[in-house]
Amino acid sequence: MVNLLILAACKGSTGLFRAEPVIPCRQLFFEGIYMAHQHGGYFSIDLYAFKSKLRSINPEFKLISALLTLILTIIFNNIFVSGYVLFLMFFISVNLGGMDFKEYISILLTPLSFIILASIGIALGISSEYMGEFHIKIGVFYIYTSKDQLIETAKLIIKVLACVSVMQGLILSTMPYEIINALRKLHVPKLIIELMNLIYRFIFILIESYSNMKNSAMSRMGYHNFKTSISTFGNIASNILVVSLKKANAYYTAMEARCFDGDLNFLEDKKSLNKNHIFVVFISILFMFVIWLFTLGFNI
Repeated sequence: MVNLLILAACKGSTGLFRAEPVIPCRQLFFEGIYMAHQHGGYFSIDLYAFKSKLRSINPEFKLISALLTLILTIIFNNIFVSGYVLFLMFFISVNLGGMDFKEYISILLTPLSFIILASIGIALGISSEYMGEFHIKIGVFYIYTSKDQLIETAKLIIKVLACVSVMQGLILSTMPYEIINALRKLHVPKLIIELMNLIYRFIFILIESYSNMKNSAMSRMGYHNFKTSISTFGNIASNILVVSLKKANAYYTAMEARCFDGDLNFLEDKKSLNKNHIFVVFISILFMFVIWLFTLGFNI
């Protein structure tokens, strides 16, 4: 219903055969999506990219800059470089991109629990013998750790967060179709591009299915107490896969009906490359090298 109203408004405002800019219509479309998603209790991350002040920058340039920063962050493996990248991406996304501070931090910290769980194997060890600076005996085993292990774990968490912030900065300032077009221009295999796009889209299909089921359960007092909440969660978890598979088949049928042959074609806005942007990125990356060189002697 929302989409029909949007299309009607666009047709009425621009005319059927009048060659006027499509940006106002596109803006109305995304605002309609935003209102519909907010009503359902979720929203598409595409909205942040659409509203970003950095959306006018050349997408190929943003993609190459992000990949270069990501690779250097991994190669340097330096906690000071990682901290600098975290601050840099925060400054770019919030101060330059105009994103809300709380929303940025919320999105950045979303994978933090998974990162910490994955780092437990580095921070802690299990042995049948007494070892480590800090340890707890459980039965015949010792759970131990040391200062060096904790430091390495902290460095890993900060580095992973820095890498996540780089890719987050790219996604929050670049529309998905622009990233796909940029990858195509960089001669990335068509199969990889297609899989990336479908996986990205189906994430939101899962979120939509979960949101609809949760709203339905809440309207039926499915979260009245702890016992009913556990039961409701189990029912949703068991049904969400079935519903998602049905939707996936429906989307696949719709794609075949439109003669989909594997090529993802999107309208592309021409965005010229600015020399000032190149200079700023060059200075930022150069500063990464400077930080790495000056902190080589630090035992951290």
